[in-house]
Amino acid sequence: MSFDKSSIKVARLPEIAFVYNENSHEWETAYRKDFKRQRTITPINAILFDSSAETFTSEIFAVSPYSTGLLLINLDVTSAPTDIYFNIEFSDDMINWFKYMIGPFGDLRYEDAAGDKKECLDFPILAPYLRVYAVSSNCDASNTFLITAKIILNG
Repeated sequence: MSFDKSSIKVARLPEIAFVYNENSHEWETAYRKDFKRQRTITPINAILFDSSAETFTSEIFAVSPYSTGLLLINLDVTSAPTDIYFNIEFSDDMINWFKYMIGPFGDLRYEDAAGDKKECLDFPILAPYLRVYAVSSNCDASNTFLITAKIILNG
């Protein structure tokens, strides 16, 4: 006797709903948080910092369906560049960006003396949009940082 998968009925539950806000008199999107939802994004993908004061700003990611993030930093150091720091920035309108300052994110800085690093840090998702900003100092052709930063979003 064989098992017929086509006879199985799967419930389809919506992940979002529109909820009327009595205060603003507008319909708002509400996301279900009881489903396990996970997505990996890569704001910084193998970017080489090899000039004096180099900056990099990632693309913008819509993160409303998620409640937490885990920042994965893979940092490769060559010789002795001075330092590099990272900002997690949030926005409600994709125009004005605000640096997340809680815990280690207030000054998430790595120095050359620390050597290569693979670390992760968790943070809450507090706004609809997110980006990552990185700034290096005193790099050149022989003193470099090679960075990959990923974020695992959980909902």
